[in-house]
Amino acid sequence: MPQEILILGLNPAWQRLFFLDKFTPGEVHRITNVEEYASGKGINCSRVLQNLGGKPLLMHFLGSDHGSRIFDEISGCGIGQAPIWIKEPTRTCTTIACGGEATELIEPSPVLSDFENKDFAQTLGEYWNTAHCVALCGSFPGNFDVECINGLDFTGKRVFVDAIENIDSWLEKGVELLKINMHEYSKLLDRMGIPQVKSSPQFWKMTATAVLERLPIKNLVVTDEESPVRAFRLVEKKFQSATVTPPAVEVQNSVGAGDSFFAGWLYADSMGLEFEECLVKSTAVAVARCEVDKPWMLSLERVAELEETIRESLEQQE
Repeated sequence: MPQEILILGLNPAWQRLFFLDKFTPGEVHRITNVEEYASGKGINCSRVLQNLGGKPLLMHFLGSDHGSRIFDEISGCGIGQAPIWIKEPTRTCTTIACGGEATELIEPSPVLSDFENKDFAQTLGEYWNTAHCVALCGSFPGNFDVECINGLDFTGKRVFVDAIENIDSWLEKGVELLKINMHEYSKLLDRMGIPQVKSSPQFWKMTATAVLERLPIKNLVVTDEESPVRAFRLVEKKFQSATVTPPAVEVQNSVGAGDSFFAGWLYADSMGLEFEECLVKSTAVAVARCEVDKPWMLSLERVAELEETIRESLEQQE
């Protein structure tokens, strides 16, 4: 029986997905295929994790009609929820999928009231003490009281982070995983004052070592679309890295690939897989996600096939 993972996906969205054969800015497009569904990093992660065999419990802010639709949809697929209901509507994310590429139009996040922040703090307190695994996904709504999570006690917790803004306090306490993309990695390096000489062949080793020596992060993973996925850690103060190359596939919709990667790592970790195997499985899950329209439609058989291919590309360095 998999252990329940508390997913803090605090900034969900109602997804509108348009499929076009050709997209040209400034022209009129008649759309023949439109799909709508619950989305956002926490939701995508939870649905993929459930598909893999994990047991997510999703906490998120929900408002107005879109919030109600999200609650009903997530309840209908059997995922446990701890919603915090807010006055402002849940944002809409509109994605135009065309030729394997996606253009995203994301509405502003809702702005929380002081009462809604207090409601969140109370609700989180009801689950925090019994949660052993916690995953933080994505951004926060407007006016979110970051201090209410910065002061949490991590004792006995295994914490995983897929975020970059306002998470320094969590990183300083120590996390199992920080998963970010290349753009976010550059922002983290800037914040930490670590030089970025990307032309240097030692760029990755120098920067990742500096991050891991300053912050108690057990595993650091950096993704970069079709480029190699890189994972780093310190074992007894010795630097280790592992790199895999995602295979080329026919992309249907790449939105949420990073969320699927995160879910893959959470599941692999819960199964007790080693560092390198966590990297292989999570990359396979992310690639399989890109081959289908919606994140939760990925095939477990396809994930297994991709794992074999990705494992062959594995490179390790100490």
